Amino acid sequence: MGDKFRAILDVTIVYPDGAPNFWDFLCGRLRRVIVRVQSLPVPEHLMQGDYAADAATREAFAVWVRQLWRDKDAQIASLLERATH
Repeated sequence: MGDKFRAILDVTIVYPDGAPNFWDFLCGRLRRVIVRVQSLPVPEHLMQGDYAADAATREAFAVWVRQLWRDKDAQIASLLERATH
């Protein structure tokens, strides 16, 4: 994978007052939004593997991505907690 990309861009968007619909957004009814962006390097062992041909590399990548989602869920919960206090 290292020849394709070395990092992923992690974007988190949180609407503490609830997600607006498109019309609310156009009418300027969006009161607060929290945006976090970070570049996450792909672990070296995943960059060296052959995702297309190696099941172990695919599984390792899936494990890594699942952890990223758990971390994102925790980040969202923390951002919402801080926004309401």
